[in-house]
Amino acid sequence: MKLGFWTLYDVEWTNEEIAQRAATLGYRGVDLRVAAPGVQPGVGVNLSLDSTDAEIASTRQAFARANVEISSLNSYNGSPSLGDAAAYAVFEKEIVAHAELAQKVGTPRIRFQITQGPPTHVSWDDYLVNIWRAVGRALDAVPGLNAVVENHPDRADAGQLLATAEKMRDQRIGVELSPDHVIVMQENLLDLIDRYAPHIHHICMADRKLVQEDLAKFDGQYYYIRYESCWIGDGNVPTEQMLSKLARLGFDDYVSLKWEKSSRFGHHLPSSESALAHFPQYMRQFDVFAN
Repeated sequence: MKLGFWTLYDVEWTNEEIAQRAATLGYRGVDLRVAAPGVQPGVGVNLSLDSTDAEIASTRQAFARANVEISSLNSYNGSPSLGDAAAYAVFEKEIVAHAELAQKVGTPRIRFQITQGPPTHVSWDDYLVNIWRAVGRALDAVPGLNAVVENHPDRADAGQLLATAEKMRDQRIGVELSPDHVIVMQENLLDLIDRYAPHIHHICMADRKLVQEDLAKFDGQYYYIRYESCWIGDGNVPTEQMLSKLARLGFDDYVSLKWEKSSRFGHHLPSSESALAHFPQYMRQFDVFAN
């Protein structure tokens, strides 16, 4: 397995500085963030669909000099939430644009989003199948690229995405498994890995701990629980068992730190710089990572 990280929201580093920090701390790769279409890149966002050829070349060269891979581009695309042919066509075009940017910057992978569920007249199963088909057509247009999609609260859960990947059998499209979201969405992480390991192509690593279990206790029952982001290893994600099971089942790709402290969320978390230094030290105790 290889250690990586998503770029950080609370440090204003250039892409060259990010590559240098990654190399110094022993990371093999970095997942760069791409601004949502029409949005100017802010702190923690590295490229946009409007990035110039010079900006793209500079980023690619900076990572090559540091001997660090650009492990993926995290795309903040829209979703075909109307569920009709026109919506899927717009979605597909957006995926093609991100794949072309990935090709230019020298990474083989994009992370696409499902930001909204289907309209009421479309089932989740049909919605995800059509999304997979649209992404597949986009990858046909940009050969050599692959894509992952992250499970996320209020969107598709890991079980839905992994079942779709198994159904569709397009080896270019897999799941970027977010174990903290699995915990929040009350799924069984280890069972999912057992059943669907070949379709897990990337891990974005964060942890959550259960807090205030009786926040809304009423009539002897609990109606609300809250999970809070925390240091990797301090929460409810069974990190050691997860990594051991993934290794045994043949996973050898990126495990990337997802440390989302920003002006909007994660205010209680330690600084991103401290998390970035802590993560490889903590993770290497599990002896599944390449040097």
